[in-house]
Amino acid sequence: MTKTKSLNCVAILMPGDMGHGCATVFRQHGMRVISCLNGRSQRTRALAEKAGLEDMQTLGDVMQTADLILSILPPEYAVQQAQEAAAAMKAAKAYPDYVDCNAISPATAKKVASAFDDMPVDFIDGGLIGLNPVKENQGTRLYVSGKTTTLVRQFDGRGLVVRDLGSEIGRASAMKMVYASSTKGAFSLFAAVAVMAELAGLRDEIFAELAASQPHTMATIERMAPRIPLDAKRWIFEMEEIASTYDAYGMTAHFHQGAADIMKLANKTPLASETRETAQDNRALADVLQLYVDALRAEG
Repeated sequence: MTKTKSLNCVAILMPGDMGHGCATVFRQHGMRVISCLNGRSQRTRALAEKAGLEDMQTLGDVMQTADLILSILPPEYAVQQAQEAAAAMKAAKAYPDYVDCNAISPATAKKVASAFDDMPVDFIDGGLIGLNPVKENQGTRLYVSGKTTTLVRQFDGRGLVVRDLGSEIGRASAMKMVYASSTKGAFSLFAAVAVMAELAGLRDEIFAELAASQPHTMATIERMAPRIPLDAKRWIFEMEEIASTYDAYGMTAHFHQGAADIMKLANKTPLASETRETAQDNRALADVLQLYVDALRAEG
C-alpha cells in the first residue's frame, strides 16, 4: 500500500489579501508557509510579513522546499506565473503539486495546465469562493478538479473547506466563473443603477424606492459602490474571463462584458488608488457616485 504524502510545507504565489489570509490559517494548523517575494510590491511584502510567510531567495528554492504550490494572484498573470513556476521546477529538478486558484475561465485554466506538459507535476484546477479564510472563520471554499487531488484535499479542515469536483481540468474554474458571475456581476449592475440614478437626477427618489421595495439591493449599492474601485483593476479581467466562459457555452457574453466596462469606470475613479487597508469607510454615497460620474464625463 502506498503511503499518502503529508502536506507540511505550502508555497503561496503571490500573497495578497486572499493569499496572506490563507497563509495565516495554514500556519495556525501547523503548516510551514513560504513564498518568493522578489519584485513584489511593498504592500505584498507587508501582508506576507503580517501572515508570517518565509521569503525564499529564489523561485527554485520554493520548488525544492514546498510540497504544494498555490497560485493566488491577479488572474491576468496566471499563465505567466505557471510558466515561470514550470521553468523553476525544471531548473531545480523538483516538482511539487501546483494548484491554480485564480479567477480564470476553463479555457485559460487549460492553458495554465499546459505549462506543465511532459513534467511529473500533479496540476490541480482550483477556485476559491468566499473572503479570505481569516475573515470567513476558516470557511472559505476551495473547489478543485484534477486527476490527483490527494494532497490538496489535506487543506480540508485545516484552514479551508475543500470540495472535489472530479478529474476534469476546467470544472473548478467553471464553478468559480459561474459563482462570481452572480456576485461581482450583480455588484457591477447595482453600481450602474446607482450611477444612472445620479445621472438622471433621481438619486434620492430611486434610493427611497429601492430602500422601501428592494432593501437588499439598496444595501448592496451602499456597501459595494465605494468598494468596487479597490478591486476593479483585477476584476476587469475576471469579468472578461466570465464573459468568455459564458460565450464558450453558447450563452450571451454581453452581461459580463458590460460588467467589465463598469469595472473599468470604477478603476478610473480616485478610489482605485486606495487599498482595502487604507480605504475610508465613512464616505457619503452621494460623494462616491459623483466620483463615478466625474470619471465617466472625463471619458468624453
